[in-house]
Amino acid sequence: MGQDYSYSQLSSSSDSIDITSLLQAEAELYADEGQSSYNNPEPVQYPPQPEADDGIPTICYCGGEPVVATSSTHKDPDRSDLQRQLRLLKDQGNASEQKLMLLEKSVFELSNQKSGVKLMRVSSSRCCLLV
Repeated sequence: MGQDYSYSQLSSSSDSIDITSLLQAEAELYADEGQSSYNNPEPVQYPPQPEADDGIPTICYCGGEPVVATSSTHKDPDRSDLQRQLRLLKDQGNASEQKLMLLEKSVFELSNQKSGVKLMRVSSSRCCLLV
């Protein structure tokens, strides 16, 4: 911490470096770089690739073959994992819709028997029974 630093100024003699000429040379160097096509490559434009029936590309943009994982179960062999997951989601949605329709039917029958029973939908997948 107790160190003293000393700075010295260049003398103004004739053999000192001219800062103006250095700045001029640096400006010319950067101007040459800006005009070079080596540093400014054109952006790569990939042509559209053909896709299979299920929407999965058949050719990768990098030029390699796309990797598609398949599941082999006894129920549906050689289906892609994505198709299997989509089918499961659709099945879950159908089951939820059937349960909701059964609940609405039950509430309707209860409301015919008792006048104070109502079904109120909170969202597309939730409902509330008011007694």
